[in-house]
Formats: sequence, C-alpha cells, structure tokens
Amino acid sequence: MGRMLDSLKANGGTRVAPPALAKPGAETPAPDGVVDWEIAEDVPFIEVGGPNKKVELSPGLLKHPAQRTPQPPHLQIEKIGLALTPTQVVQLAPTKPMGVVFEPWPGAATTSIHAEIIAYHQPDHPTAKQYAALFDAMTASINITTSKTVLMLGLKANVGTTTVLANLGVIASLQRSLRVVLIDANTRRPGIAQKFGLSDAVGLAEVADGALAIEQALVPTCAVNLHLLPAGISTKSRPTARNEAMQWVMAWLRERFDLLLIDGLALDDAAELTIPLALADGAYLVLPHGESSASKGAAQAVHRLGGRLSGLVHTSFDQ
Repeated sequence: MGRMLDSLKANGGTRVAPPALAKPGAETPAPDGVVDWEIAEDVPFIEVGGPNKKVELSPGLLKHPAQRTPQPPHLQIEKIGLALTPTQVVQLAPTKPMGVVFEPWPGAATTSIHAEIIAYHQPDHPTAKQYAALFDAMTASINITTSKTVLMLGLKANVGTTTVLANLGVIASLQRSLRVVLIDANTRRPGIAQKFGLSDAVGLAEVADGALAIEQALVPTCAVNLHLLPAGISTKSRPTARNEAMQWVMAWLRERFDLLLIDGLALDDAAELTIPLALADGAYLVLPHGESSASKGAAQAVHRLGGRLSGLVHTSFDQ
C-alpha cells in the first residue's frame, strides 16, 4: 500500500488496461474499464508491511547526500575578507595575562581614626587603660542596663571633651561589645566627625528640622558597633519644636543602641545645647586636672538647666 500511494503521488507511472478487459486490437483501455498502474523502476518508494513486516526502501533512498568536506581553519578566514591562500596559516599572537589596577573613587576611601583615639590604635597603652577604667567607673555610677544616655560637658572650651567621648565610645564598642552611637551636640565647635575622618556637613540639625531622615544622617565608623550622628549645620528652629524633635530622635536611638554618648558644649554655653539636659540619664563635667575648685558651682548650673551631674572627668595633657 505504501508503494502504491507513493507512486500515485509521484505520478511516475502510465495507465494501462488489464489484459482481460481490453478490447482486441485496441491500444487504449475501454472508457469504463478498470485500469492498473505500470510503475516506473526509478520512482522512489518505501514499502511497509508484507508477509515479513519489514520496511523496504528503494535504492535511491539508500544513498546518503554528499557531505560537505571539512575545511581547515585558515580557509575559513578567506570567507570573512582576508586574502589568504589555502597554503597560508594564520599565526596567532601568544596569550598574555590581563593585569588589573585598583583606583579608589574620591570620597570612598576607608576613613581613618585620629591618633588621639588611643583606645583604638593602642588598646594596651596605659592611657587607653585609663579610659577603660573611666568607662567602668562611669557605668558603675549609673545603671547601664536602663540608663543609656550619657552627656558630657566641658567646664570650658578646649579641655578635651570630644577626645574623651570618642575614646569612651571605642572602649564601649570594641572592648565591652556594646552598640554605641556618638552624638555631636556641640553646635559651636563640632568635632567628633573629624576624629573619625568623616564629614559633618549634615547630621543632627537637619534631622531636627525634618530635612533629613535619621537613617541617612547616621554614619558607621571604622570601629565595629560604633556609629556617629554628626552635628550638621546649626539652624534657627523654634526651641519648642527643636525639643520635641530631639525627644523623638533620642527615643529612636535608645531603641536601637545600647549606649548613647553625647558631646555637649562648654558649661557656660550649655543653654544653647541642642539636646536638652533633661533627656540625658547622666551628665559628666570634663575639666583640666587641678581645677576642681572651679567645679563647685557646676552641679547647681547643671541642675538649673534641667540635668543632674553624675561626676567629674579630669584631663591632663602632660603625659
């Protein structure tokens, strides 16, 4: 059946009349006679079935088409426009390793911590151990598990308040494994960001004015677990609005950090402090060694500003 169907489709045969039905002497079959097909030998076919149920192919289908002769690589080059003869061979240059050089992007380099932060650079130095002892004494005077906010004021300018605060932050974060944030509330002489090689262009002032999200103002330092909230640019917002904003900022930070260390102004300028003293759990006065007599009225001054003096920190520059 397969042979007959293929032959009919190919139209390769001629119609002839069966001998029994053809008229004597007639060269063509009768109009109404039954015709058969005489198949040409060169018609390709595939016969399926039969007694042996085998597939039979015509000889023409058993021949595979001619395959393309593989060409050497240098002959392929002629097809892309290079004038090479079959006898020419392309000599490829030897492979060379690719070199790389790193160029830091401006402003993206690792920040450096100032040499005055000796607790970071030399934790075994005697001065660094003094800062560790100072931190333990301060936390013993307040309950660190519930009192998280410490404010430091200077008896006057340039007594080392910022340096003390930065070293205490490193001790608390690296040696005591606390999550610490340093808050620069010194609107007259901001300096914490500089100690850690960071910018203080924006910070607490912009957050208080609602111009910057606190997450954007908060900056991580090189020390693990130690973050910084720079002072930013001082604004002239209304005191009432500023106090309300600071209350929200402090509450947000207390939920996310174990310890808040605030760098405040000198005691004479404490009335201009961005963060009210009442928001601090403890206030410490920094003064030069040997000037204890000048601190007699400090407790009363801090009390008038709404805070409570928790202790004195004496600094010395003769080491």
